[in-house]
Amino acid sequence: MPYTEMVVSIAVAAGLVLGAIHLFRLFGTMIMHRTIRKAIDRDPNAAEPLLERLAVPADAKEQGDDRTATLLIAFGVAMVVASLVIGDSSWIRYPIAGAVFPLIIGIALWLRHYAINRSRRTDSAEQQ
Repeated sequence: MPYTEMVVSIAVAAGLVLGAIHLFRLFGTMIMHRTIRKAIDRDPNAAEPLLERLAVPADAKEQGDDRTATLLIAFGVAMVVASLVIGDSSWIRYPIAGAVFPLIIGIALWLRHYAINRSRRTDSAEQQ
């Protein structure tokens, strides 16, 4: 398979997967909004606690966006490093370049975890 066909196949597959993920998220959001509308139509006073509970996990959504950004940066760095490792056509460099991907992504996630734990420790120390 020529490289151009391989790149196009991977891009199309990635596009289809990302499109499906966004459609599932859209469907989930639609269900949630429909539930909120029904609760407000039945009893507006009882819907207020429901809306307060739905507003609480906003931090979890922000962490997901942070994780996505971290992973995208790690993928970009890994791709650059892998292309530098391959450089010539020596067969031994391909497994090394393949090993760079999980290594860099693991390091990025570990650093993120370390930074979050460190900020929690400093926050708890400031509160005392």
